Amino acid sequence: MKKILVPVDFSSHTDITCRYAIEFIKVFGGEIKLFHTYFDQIIIADTSFPDTLDMSTIYNEELMKEIFRQAENNMIELEEKVNNLIKKENLANITISSTVTGGELEHELKGICSDFHPDIVVMGTTGRGKNVNIWGKVSSFIIDHAKVPVITVPEIKNFHGFKTIMFAADLSEGNASTISGLIDLFSIFSARIHVVHFLTKTKQSDAYTRMKALQMKFGKEEKTSQVSFEVIEVSEDNQSAVDHFATANKIEMIAFQPHKHSLLYMFFTKNITKKNLFATNIPLLSVPATV
Repeated sequence: MKKILVPVDFSSHTDITCRYAIEFIKVFGGEIKLFHTYFDQIIIADTSFPDTLDMSTIYNEELMKEIFRQAENNMIELEEKVNNLIKKENLANITISSTVTGGELEHELKGICSDFHPDIVVMGTTGRGKNVNIWGKVSSFIIDHAKVPVITVPEIKNFHGFKTIMFAADLSEGNASTISGLIDLFSIFSARIHVVHFLTKTKQSDAYTRMKALQMKFGKEEKTSQVSFEVIEVSEDNQSAVDHFATANKIEMIAFQPHKHSLLYMFFTKNITKKNLFATNIPLLSVPATV
């Protein structure tokens, strides 16, 4: 893990997002790239008067220049703030870089991922003005398209840690490789991975058999308490079950393997910015099966 991409919008939420990036990469050493996209589309007035059209165009061009200047200034301040924090904590193995660009946010995020090739993406789930709808959709978009792990951080005050992680297993074939990836990724933090399947009446009746087969693949890791396995029968709604387990086991992060057409995807990704993440107020980690 040498490169972390941190998309930011300079809201108050940015500080905790950067903290998670620092806490993760400081044990490996590497580069954090701060990335910001501003909307750069010029709005042209709908008028038949050329003079008015020219004035509107000039006005909007000046507005775009001002937005760009403000974005650059904000990035300079943020980069300086993060660098000062790194120096204060004597983290000589971390470097900071930044990019500011104009365009459509989702498109630009895909572009920076292709150019920078991050090992992991860390981003918040609310933006300036606590805009859940826009920034939450962006985090879901990155989870859908990124080929690397994505940590999405809710608006919490303090860094929680990486030592107790719940993996919400859907018992699909890819779960084994995802669990292996989680163990490798967080072994340096001495993390314990709780592999949990929430069983409802609408889900498969062979859940216990499939969980046992999954468990047998990790006998060595289970003996050393790196991983545990559990099927939880849900009589109430799924959210209450997740909340209860997370609280009882002091879960610091919820991991999942995104599948676009699975029940897990519908449960964890479709409502990722509303029901699951914000209700639990715990960072989420999307882990591709091939990590």
